Amino acid sequence: MKAFTIAAILCLVSFTSRAQNKLSDKIYWAALDKYTLSLDSNKLKSANEDKVKTIYLEKANFIDSIPVAMNGYKIVAITSENQRKLYKEHNKYLIHTIIFPVKISNNIAVISFIPYHGKLKGRKHYYLGVSDGTNIHFKFDCNLKQFVFERIENWGI
Repeated sequence: MKAFTIAAILCLVSFTSRAQNKLSDKIYWAALDKYTLSLDSNKLKSANEDKVKTIYLEKANFIDSIPVAMNGYKIVAITSENQRKLYKEHNKYLIHTIIFPVKISNNIAVISFIPYHGKLKGRKHYYLGVSDGTNIHFKFDCNLKQFVFERIENWGI
């Protein structure tokens, strides 16, 4: 009986921690949703040629999961294990998108996406050039007790 109780508690703790991880990704998934809706497909077409509807998103350590598709875009997670292979598959050139941690100031949360023009030189040297980016703004709603989408801010150099 004691072993059963311990096993039940361990399962409950495991389930709860997984649910918390998914909840922590909620604002990032909402930002990714808004980002994909705001994308200009011509920008991706010129960079990724035949992969018009693919976003190559670096897997950040503060996000537990990345969806495989959203709003008609395929999302490929870039990890340390597959980065070199992805670059080689695309003639050593890739639009390498990075999502940045949420910044909160005055009840406004901002998540930034920056699509870098990435190049692989040699075997291990990656060069990332920046020309534009997108900031997704969320405002905290006290009644709902959560952040809700406010606006999108695109910027460029």
